[in-house]
Amino acid sequence: MTDISWYDILSRTTPKRPVQLDDLISGDQEPKPHGNVVFPEMGLIPSVALWERDEGGPTHIGVRIVSPMKSVYNVARFLAAAALEREVYPVILSRIDYSGFEQFGFRVERVPDEPMAAQFAEEEIRKFWDLAIIIDGDDIGLWAGQKAQSQSPSDNSK
Repeated sequence: MTDISWYDILSRTTPKRPVQLDDLISGDQEPKPHGNVVFPEMGLIPSVALWERDEGGPTHIGVRIVSPMKSVYNVARFLAAAALEREVYPVILSRIDYSGFEQFGFRVERVPDEPMAAQFAEEEIRKFWDLAIIIDGDDIGLWAGQKAQSQSPSDNSK
């Protein structure tokens, strides 16, 4: 992504949420869950040449999302700023069907809910994107000023 792409993401971040069209279309029917990942069992390791990266290019990090975030736009702004300032490009690894990062233009990879399948999927995505690290989205939410659901300091005195 270019700097202009990240500026576009920063300009689109807003606390307003888009209307979920799936809810309007599906009516009373439950939508089928997305994200069934099936990787072929292979004895051979794919060639690194399949996804070569330029020397000195951006670093990619994974951001694991396991539950809906309270304030996606704050985290989106934080990640876009990090991408601009430090060339650290986030790849969202979402275990939920709609993480909220899609509306801003982030790269979102859907990962299955089942722990073993999620681990295999994250490992494959880590190899493909050459992710330097995978961080829990809740941790980034704390860095971006999103308060954790905990007791207030005044509740601790009771």
